[in-house]
Amino acid sequence: MVRREAALEKLLNILPGFRGYRRKEHLREDDRLVREYIVSLLSGAIRDLEEAIAGMAEYDFRAAELYDSALRSLRTVADRIRWAEHGYAPHFNIVKIQEEDLARIREVDAALIDDAERVKDFAVSVKREAVLRNPVRDRVSDLLKLIDDLRSQLVEREKIVRGWTS
Repeated sequence: MVRREAALEKLLNILPGFRGYRRKEHLREDDRLVREYIVSLLSGAIRDLEEAIAGMAEYDFRAAELYDSALRSLRTVADRIRWAEHGYAPHFNIVKIQEEDLARIREVDAALIDDAERVKDFAVSVKREAVLRNPVRDRVSDLLKLIDDLRSQLVEREKIVRGWTS
């Protein structure tokens, strides 16, 4: 069966225009996988923050409220990333995404991954502190800053995909 698929791939690569079509499909799939990875990081962070908030509610209800408000913002950003426009424009689309745009999208995606990892690390840290019943109220501003960084990168990505940057 493996030989047949390899032979079929070779045949499809020979067909005029099909190689470009497959390349674009791979770009679309890569974009989806990167966004899914970012969302999985943020989903883990959301779960950790939910557990931390549950613990905080027992000893510092005001801190729990502040983190819950930040958590709503984080969920919104995660949903925007999940449903973000693809880093690929179909053939008849008005806005065409060029190779240099794809490179810029990849750079922004790499920054999004870094920011999502920082949010995840922060959430793990807050969860650990909440379990120990340590004060964490003063760290909520750090979380809001991390969320703003994510949001800024996402806005930059949207500008590139929509052709709003030159």
